[in-house]
Amino acid sequence: MELIQIFVIAVVVFLVVSLYKEIFNPAFTFFICVVALLLVGVLSPTDLLKGLSNPQIIIIFLLMQVTAGVRSIFGSEFFIKVFSTSLSPKRFLLRMMMVSSTFSAFLNNTPLVAFMIPYVKDWAERTGNSSSKFLIPLSYATILGGMMTVIGTSTNLVLSGLLTEYNLPLLKFTDFLYLGLAVTVTGWIYLMFVGYKLLPDHSNKIDFVREHLKEYIVETEIFHNSPLIGKSVKDAGLRNLQELFLVEIIRKEKIISPVSPEVVLEAEDTLFFSGNTQSIFNMIKEDNGLQIPKHEKIQEQFNFVEAVIPANSDLIGARIKDSDFRKRYNASIVAIHRDGRRVAGKVGELVLSGGDFLLLLAGENGEQRKNEKNLFFISVPKALVTKQSSWLKWLGLGSILALILGITGVINLFTICVLILLALVLPGVLKIKDITQNIDTGLLMVLVCSLAIGVALEKSGTAALMATGILKMGSLMGPVGVISILFIATIFLTALITNAAAVSIVFPIALALASQTQLPTTPFFVAIAFAASGDFMTPIGYQTNLMVYGPGGYTFKDFFRVGTPLTVIYVAICVLFIAFYYNLI
Repeated sequence: MELIQIFVIAVVVFLVVSLYKEIFNPAFTFFICVVALLLVGVLSPTDLLKGLSNPQIIIIFLLMQVTAGVRSIFGSEFFIKVFSTSLSPKRFLLRMMMVSSTFSAFLNNTPLVAFMIPYVKDWAERTGNSSSKFLIPLSYATILGGMMTVIGTSTNLVLSGLLTEYNLPLLKFTDFLYLGLAVTVTGWIYLMFVGYKLLPDHSNKIDFVREHLKEYIVETEIFHNSPLIGKSVKDAGLRNLQELFLVEIIRKEKIISPVSPEVVLEAEDTLFFSGNTQSIFNMIKEDNGLQIPKHEKIQEQFNFVEAVIPANSDLIGARIKDSDFRKRYNASIVAIHRDGRRVAGKVGELVLSGGDFLLLLAGENGEQRKNEKNLFFISVPKALVTKQSSWLKWLGLGSILALILGITGVINLFTICVLILLALVLPGVLKIKDITQNIDTGLLMVLVCSLAIGVALEKSGTAALMATGILKMGSLMGPVGVISILFIATIFLTALITNAAAVSIVFPIALALASQTQLPTTPFFVAIAFAASGDFMTPIGYQTNLMVYGPGGYTFKDFFRVGTPLTVIYVAICVLFIAFYYNLI
């Protein structure tokens, strides 16, 4: 092993550990690794910038916008009809999985899950069931359904981007379709008859907060002749409290939330603080112009909203007090839940992590959703739905049919995505302003850097070295043994880091294995595509798992308990299918 190969392996190890431990923001972690590889000469600037011109990477972002347009067309009316309250839990589970898997095959699965979570939670609440029985299946069904097409998951598109970069032929739609159907249907059966029994039964987080509101919120009021009257929040010393956070002021019929430091206090204002409740009582004892009111009004006044921090959010690693959270999202953080538990400590000092479930007090103007790429808001859908014009529904249906033409290769996929986007922009379904605001630059950096790290593994000879090791381990079992080891190694890797990073790291290894075994490259690439998306054991390896992690009140163990048997079944089906379909036996 040469010194440069040791260095590249060290960079990859740092990447895996940093992503797993969330030492830095994911985009920044990838940037550090690429800079290190640039400095030692393993990568050139051209190697890094190739990803920006890769059409498959651009397609990922085009599909995100197309998904936003299609879901705004079909939206609430469709899902309210599908998720009837007359359904039994098992029938609802099956219908939900079938719908999510089908849509995931044609639409980007991350915004799809973000859109469906409120409907699943709403159905569970209205029927007296726990949403924790359905949210993990929602994520798993979306992952499985996304494997049926090249556009269903970013993993497949990143793989296509790598194939384009190496001037290799792209995989056919049948390489994904048949195996994708097999694992999807099997996944439904498993979750219906086995997984459902293993899933936890957790109470709703909002209901929990309302029942234990005094643990989070303290209500105070400004009495007549209080020294605080006429002072701004900032001048009254209520802006930067040590263990408390002023989240809302109620003034007669008016609700002030979030609270600006320039708000002038008036007599009989009701002030609500979140954080350490003992600290507010201590402050009141010091005669600071506040008192505890005689009548409780808390449960009637607060507008609770739930939100989840996605994997590539720029909020990851930021302290709440440094994130300008209230101004960005027009909301105040009441509590944070992580790994199924409330995070204790000073609200402003807490550091946010991917998958954190936030309970917020939000304003009424809907400004929060402008930054959806960094924070997914989960609100219960309204019962009243504005019906769409019939021509808009035809536009949505036409968009999906056009995507099918792109998937099957009848029309170039990049071209069809651009045309669909134009068709959605012209009638105003999507607005240029919203498109530019919702471009996820963090995700772009992750994808571009992932491709570059894959190039570094190949150029340095590290990939060939790893391929030789895999060949030695699987030599006794032949090609099937080699595929199995590659598949399992990729699944464990994607369980620790993102799926895009996993497929980029193992791609040059798969390419080297195909070369050394003198076998066709297709079975190796299909193996890493399905393996890199096959994270069912952890909440951190796939974006949709992170998104349901907090809302379902899950712990790490819940994913491991439900996902491990499914992973074993998934590996067996994929390896056997690849072995027989591609004549490796």
